[in-house]
Formats: sequence, C-alpha cells, structure tokens
Amino acid sequence: MEKDKIPILLVEDSLSDIEILKRSLKKCSIPNPVHVVRDGQEAIDFLHKRFVQPGIVILDIHLPKVSGMEVLKEAKRIVPDAVVIMMTGHASVQTAVQSLRREGAFDYLRKSKDRLPEVIDAVRLAIDQRALRLQTRWTVESNGDQRVIDMTKLQQEFDLSNREIDVIKGVCQGTPNRQIGEKLFISELTVKGHLKNIFQKIGVHNRATLV
Repeated sequence: MEKDKIPILLVEDSLSDIEILKRSLKKCSIPNPVHVVRDGQEAIDFLHKRFVQPGIVILDIHLPKVSGMEVLKEAKRIVPDAVVIMMTGHASVQTAVQSLRREGAFDYLRKSKDRLPEVIDAVRLAIDQRALRLQTRWTVESNGDQRVIDMTKLQQEFDLSNREIDVIKGVCQGTPNRQIGEKLFISELTVKGHLKNIFQKIGVHNRATLV
C-alpha cells in the first residue's frame, strides 16, 4: 500500500479540534483518508466492523462512553500493527508511561494550537512506520548478490517480534543504530538490545552476518 493511501482513524469528540486537525493535515500535504468517530464506543464499533483497517489512529484520551485508554487496548488487540498517537488536553506522566510502554502507543501529545507542528510531525513519522511495517518483501545485497527476503516468513521461522523485524529492515538498509532508533522512536541502546536478541534467535554474531 502506498503511504498516502494508509487510512487514519481520528477519535475525537470536539468538532473544533476535528476541523483544526483535518485542515492542518491538508495544509501540510498529508492526503491520507481520514475517518472520524466522536466517542470511544463508536471507535470500538468501527474497529470491530472492519469497514476500513486503519493504519494510524489519532486518539483522544478523554472520550464519552468509553475512555481513550480502553479504546487503545482494543485497537491494539484488533489491529496489532496500527500506529496509535494519544492526544490529551491534560498531560499526565503516569498515563503517558502506561500508554507508551504498557499499551503500545506510538506517541503521547498535548492538544494545543501551538503544538500542531508536533502533531503533524508525529503523524508523518507514524505513516512512515506503518509503511515500513506493511513492506514485507525486501531486496538484500550481500557479497555482490541480491536476494529477495520475505520478512513474514523470516518472522515466523525465527519467532521474531514486530519490533525486531522493524530493526532488521533498518539493518538491511544499512541504517546505523542511532538512526534506526530515531525512525522507530526508541533509543540507540534499545536498538542494540533488540539486535542482541535477533542475533541469538537467528544464530549470527553481527550485522554483516545477519544481512
């Protein structure tokens, strides 16, 4: 799927915030289709009915009927690879940590007109990550030879996590650990930890041998 075709699900009860964000996306040349629901229960119904499988979910934490945290849990259960950006008007460190570490959100941002550029940057990064996840066949060059690798088969054969596959794709592109971390929103130390696990699972000792 092309990056500009990846669907976005916007879960927001404020009409003004919906219009501001939609205008900002259009102004910043992000043409992806945006589907809007206005409460937590409607969001869960949308995900269950699978009219569209959203690649990106922009999710307000404070929603009518069902909380944003509950929607996040359900979204990650129904569409595990969806990239979720949490939004709030009242920042909470505890909720941010829970959203990002425990529930698998991609980012956690405060709602503010002054922070719209941060939101747009987060959406762009989320689209890039989703596109990276959707690309399953990769051409790898080693010792002058080219091979096409099916990352889905690789993941199944060696019991690799989605994050480990993302790191492998970065390695195949020749991307340094620091830049892999920046693209995946994780630290360079975390990338090294993933690589250590990957080497153990596949039975190699360094990046070159992995490729």
